[in-house]
Amino acid sequence: MKKWTKNPWVLGIGTTVIGGVLLSLALDWINGVDWLSTISTVMRFILNAAIAFLNFKIKVWWLLIVIAVIVIALFIVAKISDVYSKDVTPTFLHYTKDNVLGFSWEWVYSKTYDGKYTISNLHPVCTKCGMRLKQGGSYGLGMKCLRCNTTKDWKDSFITDAQMLINDNIRKKYFDTQPNK
Repeated sequence: MKKWTKNPWVLGIGTTVIGGVLLSLALDWINGVDWLSTISTVMRFILNAAIAFLNFKIKVWWLLIVIAVIVIALFIVAKISDVYSKDVTPTFLHYTKDNVLGFSWEWVYSKTYDGKYTISNLHPVCTKCGMRLKQGGSYGLGMKCLRCNTTKDWKDSFITDAQMLINDNIRKKYFDTQPNK
């Protein structure tokens, strides 16, 4: 069944019209009146109402007031919907933790001057206790947890690689509209 036939307005108005026609036919049959006379009376009434509406003399200032009211109403609706759309935060802003490249990572988002979000304060955290890891060790290539003394090997490109993978995860989880293959 088509979507428009399930619309409550279509069902309500359609039922009323069909029921009215059937009731009129039944009453005409009971009263012994020609059943087409009621339909012709209704059609004549609709035609006369349409002609009277089209011949109605309208003042130009009435039309200008109606147009001004419609424009003001549309402006108000646009402003209200704009306020509500600005209050909606993107869902990806809740994605602030992940395991990437053998490390647990945490970050926050900052908004740029043009309204876009970027990852900021990206840092690895200890997989055991969740504390931020401190970079240290020989040549700065080791990460150490000060709370539980866990150490991890580190490569210079980890932060850049992790940020690229996290941005890709955000794109795939929240912005791709194509189904997974």
